[in-house]
Amino acid sequence: MTEESVGWDEAIASSGFVKLVSDNEKVLVIKNCKLERINKYGKEEIELSAEVVTEDGKAVVEKVFNTTSKRLKTKLRPIVEGKAPTDEIKLSILKVGDKYDTQYSVKAL
Repeated sequence: MTEESVGWDEAIASSGFVKLVSDNEKVLVIKNCKLERINKYGKEEIELSAEVVTEDGKAVVEKVFNTTSKRLKTKLRPIVEGKAPTDEIKLSILKVGDKYDTQYSVKAL
């Protein structure tokens, strides 16, 4: 068995979650959107969770989009609410700012 060297870029890219970076538009195709109660840092929150089909035009396997951000869920609601679990939803998300000054621009494509 041979060991392969793994770089940081590959390790970060292989994450099973979508990461939103400020001032970078993320284009996603998602399905199976659902709202779930979760325990986060000892506090109950409501999380929007969805399976990711494509990220920035590339097919992905076993990747998930999760958010507990009220601002982001508010922007996503008109796009995902009422969709069947099998419906694929294409959207773009642009995150601007950081921490308590974060804003989101979300568009259905």
